[in-house]
Amino acid sequence: MKHVKRIFIVLLILTIGISIINAKTDFFLNIGTYIPSLDEKFPQAANVISQASEGLASLTDYIPSFEEIKAMIKNEEPPIDPSDVAENAYIENSPMLTFYPEENISVIVDYSTVQLFGITASKDKAHLVVNFVDDSGETLGQTSFAVDGSGMFNKTVDIPESDSYTLDLCVYTGSREFGQFTSWVYNYVTLERLPDGGWDIEEPAVYAENKRLYEKDKSVKDALKNTESVQSGDAEIKETADKIVRHADTDYEKVAALHDWVCENLYYDSDSLAEEGIPPYYALDVLHTKKAVCRGYATLMAALCRSEGIPCNVVTGYALGVSGDTKWTDENIATDEQNHAWNEVYVDGRWVIVDTTWDSGNKIENGMWIDGSVSHLYFDANLQFFSSNHRIIEYYKR
Repeated sequence: MKHVKRIFIVLLILTIGISIINAKTDFFLNIGTYIPSLDEKFPQAANVISQASEGLASLTDYIPSFEEIKAMIKNEEPPIDPSDVAENAYIENSPMLTFYPEENISVIVDYSTVQLFGITASKDKAHLVVNFVDDSGETLGQTSFAVDGSGMFNKTVDIPESDSYTLDLCVYTGSREFGQFTSWVYNYVTLERLPDGGWDIEEPAVYAENKRLYEKDKSVKDALKNTESVQSGDAEIKETADKIVRHADTDYEKVAALHDWVCENLYYDSDSLAEEGIPPYYALDVLHTKKAVCRGYATLMAALCRSEGIPCNVVTGYALGVSGDTKWTDENIATDEQNHAWNEVYVDGRWVIVDTTWDSGNKIENGMWIDGSVSHLYFDANLQFFSSNHRIIEYYKR
């Protein structure tokens, strides 16, 4: 009996030791790299160990640490090791809606005028049309202008007279002065009337809470983990990411390249929303099928970034428009419903906001695969502008 007990204790200690090594390193996950002879002589065994490592990592991910258990009992946030905290030197009080240097738009309101300036990166945005929509939905005024030879624009527009207390600013773009125009900024920059009769940009109702969550300490290690859905340790994910970023010099350029690839190659599967169950969202499934809804876009983007050693979180929350509403109300501000997912990527000392779903124009509808264009309005988005239609609820760990 004592002999059996000793064997049990030895096996328990061994299991705990293997679990710790597996959680702290990629030794078992990539054992073929660390022990090439095993991969050469016994490739199937190396593959079995790698798969078992991934399964164990998924299992141990769900087991809280002692510190996490204490925090749960006290109803507190689990502490983060100060050496693991990602400092977030983000940009505040900027008129830019997005900070992407290749294509962006800025808005400055000066009492009765709106100044719009920025740069476009596509011939489809060679001409811009600006108008305003009042409380009743009526379109007021219309100003059109062209970008210059380098894609730059800078235009000051008079705010039309109105009895409304708010006006939505809309910007449309097209390839020609006359013809078909598509929305670039639509109903998500709202102007509010000031007591003295002038106008200013209205602060989104969820901005303060988003800012609080966005500013909270976040773990770099957590944002680099290979998890059950964010399969960044998979060889195919790594190989795909390597090909995408091969011409990029900086981490920011790598993230931009990964964003563009996801937006160009994935298709939003509208048809799956009518089916029972949750649409597939594991990164490898999305990579293979090239179709997903928002969580699939976000998990694949995170897996690709993490495989390149770039920290990336999956953020879940509530987005206007997804459930039919277009304005913040007491009801949708308070809801626990999560109807959307996106990413925060850690580069250049700050968490860069990225929503590949909303920047991708591809979709599957009634069985048809429809190609669309790639936007950058939600790549490196300004938190204040982003809060006009996104509310952060949770940082997804699995």
